[in-house]
Amino acid sequence: MNENIKRLCLSSMFAALTFAVTRFIQIPIPLGYLNFGNCIILLGCCFLPCRYAAAAGALGSALADLTSFPIYTVPTLIIKAVMPLAFFALLKVPVKNNYLKHIIAAAVSTLVPLAGYTAAGAVFYGGFAAGLAQVPGLVAEYFANLALFALMLIQVIRRKIRIEQ
Repeated sequence: MNENIKRLCLSSMFAALTFAVTRFIQIPIPLGYLNFGNCIILLGCCFLPCRYAAAAGALGSALADLTSFPIYTVPTLIIKAVMPLAFFALLKVPVKNNYLKHIIAAAVSTLVPLAGYTAAGAVFYGGFAAGLAQVPGLVAEYFANLALFALMLIQVIRRKIRIEQ
C-alpha cells in the first residue's frame, strides 16, 4: 500500500478516535470537562509522523469541542496542534531508554493544553483568576492522560509494535 495513503488512513482513524473519546467520555470540571483525548493524541504521535499526528489531534479535538463546548473550538485547534509538535521536539532529547523518552515527551508536551486552556479560560471568562479556576481539573486530566498513555505505551512496546522515532 502507498505510504501516504496508509498515513492518511491512520491519521483519519486517530482523528475519529480522538473525537469519540473526547466527545463521549467527559467528566465535568470547572469551566469544561476532563477527557482522555490527550492520551489518544499522544498514542497517535507514536504511530504517525509529526504533521499527521498534529492534524489528527487538532481536528479530532476541535470537532469534539465544536459539538459540545463550541467556544473552545479555535483554542483547541491551536493547542492540540502544538502538543504533538512539542512531543516530537522532545523525542530528539538523547535518552537511551525508548519508553522513558516517550514518557518524558508526553509529560512535558501535555503541559501545553494545561497552559493553553488556562489562558483561554482567562480570556473567555474575564480574567486570570477565572482561568486559574480550571487548573485543578486540568491537572487531574494531565495525570489521568499521562497514566493511561504510560500503560498503553507499555503494551505497544511489549508487543514490539513499530513506533515513530
